[in-house]
Amino acid sequence: FASIPINEIDFPRIVFMIVDNKVELEIKYLQDYPKWHFLSQEELKRKTIEIYFDLKVAKSFCGKEQKVIKVPNPSVFKIVAPILLSRGISRIVSPDKLIAL
Repeated sequence: FASIPINEIDFPRIVFMIVDNKVELEIKYLQDYPKWHFLSQEELKRKTIEIYFDLKVAKSFCGKEQKVIKVPNPSVFKIVAPILLSRGISRIVSPDKLIAL
């Protein structure tokens, strides 16, 4: 099993996310990330959000209709996990880990 529970993650002090211009979350499916294609088909159908630890990397993935936002307190992900789960989002993709909510 490749994902790590969110309660076991020590986030950096600041993370970054890409949102659309209306500040809506950019939701992708796990199958959209080639790095995770070894997972089962059922797992690949999960909805995800992506976080970045470096501003320059986040900006390099940001499109014209998107913007990068700073998340100064990443523990907010632990707080809003039930809300994300209610919207069908069950994973957070970080540069080196797959985090389960």
